[in-house]
Amino acid sequence: MPSFTFHILTTPYDPRFCSIKRTPETILKDWRLLEGVPFGSDFPATSRFEMDKRAGEMAPDLLPNILSLLMISPRVRTLFEAERVSDVEYLPFELANKRGSVVSRDYAVANLLGSVDCLDAARSKFDEDPLEPGGIANLYKLNLHLDRIPEDKKLFRLKQMMHEFIIRSDLLQLLREQGVTGLATLDLDTEIIL
Repeated sequence: MPSFTFHILTTPYDPRFCSIKRTPETILKDWRLLEGVPFGSDFPATSRFEMDKRAGEMAPDLLPNILSLLMISPRVRTLFEAERVSDVEYLPFELANKRGSVVSRDYAVANLLGSVDCLDAARSKFDEDPLEPGGIANLYKLNLHLDRIPEDKKLFRLKQMMHEFIIRSDLLQLLREQGVTGLATLDLDTEIIL
């Protein structure tokens, strides 16, 4: 198998980009989006996420949000599907601008199902989550046991920190080559604050 590196997937700050700060009230049991649990038909077909009034109005391919969701454009979905990103449920939603008008019906939440237990706790720096035994509350440096990551995993949730997404270098390179907007990463084994 080729040698891959892994990175934490995030979005950059850009004042032109819109930002999503609230989950629609129509989405019941939204905790499933944070824990990699399938939604299936329970996800309302008319879910509408609205752009925050204090942010920009440009909608990048990866939508910045404070909800810890992976919100993607149809272009990114097509790339994920072509690359056979595994264990993902696509939940389409309407994207509304600051005035409440729908500007797109083609974005989706990429709900990554399950997680991978590959944290190298001895080489990472973090505060344990007092409310969730074995979980991470604050992350300062991340290292992984690469041998515990299944070969087919190009994008996944870290078991100890389910709201963070880990991306493999080959998928990251493809997204960069394709000019995907709203894309940023943090490297492993470096000082960070999450």
